[in-house]
Amino acid sequence: MVPSMAPLDSLHGALQGWQNFYMLTGAASATLTGLMFVAVTFGSSLVTRDTAATTRAFLDPTYTHFVQVLLTACVLTVPTLGPTFLGCALIVAGAARIVALHSVFLRYREAQRRYGDLEMSDWVVSIVLPLLCHLLVTASGAAFILRQAVALDVLAVAIVALLFIGIHSAWELFVWMALAVNERRPGRVEPRSTSTVASNDRRD
Repeated sequence: MVPSMAPLDSLHGALQGWQNFYMLTGAASATLTGLMFVAVTFGSSLVTRDTAATTRAFLDPTYTHFVQVLLTACVLTVPTLGPTFLGCALIVAGAARIVALHSVFLRYREAQRRYGDLEMSDWVVSIVLPLLCHLLVTASGAAFILRQAVALDVLAVAIVALLFIGIHSAWELFVWMALAVNERRPGRVEPRSTSTVASNDRRD
């Protein structure tokens, strides 16, 4: 029998080999969450009441990716954790994030309607890939309830993917803020797609 498909006899024993992994991902997500607060402070002058909703469409998903990775790492280091509780928690978390993606989609659609400069990569990174990650989290929760060891591998893939999606989105956001601050002229600056700002900069 393939080890990852074997029954999960002891969650505590199985998690012993994953402690370093979750300590590393938890520390990385905590650091990046702190940097998000710095970024918001750095770019606060770019946000107005009219553009707040559009700006949050790019900020909120990145922030919640890091928070989700951090909370998952914290939960999986609890020594008294049981597979049923963990599985139910992951299913609820995954389902909640899938529902929340609907509001992100609506904000992106509104941004596309107003500015018309969102590229396909924006939709893929912010909607499609996170949806796949949340489905993996939900699937891992079901596998934990069924006591399947493969749940640990599935969850690890989802956690790493969410972390890198957040890093990519944060980098695009920081680049956009830096360019917007440097190019700011009198009057309001309307938030645009980060990929569009970057492509305009390359053409210049």
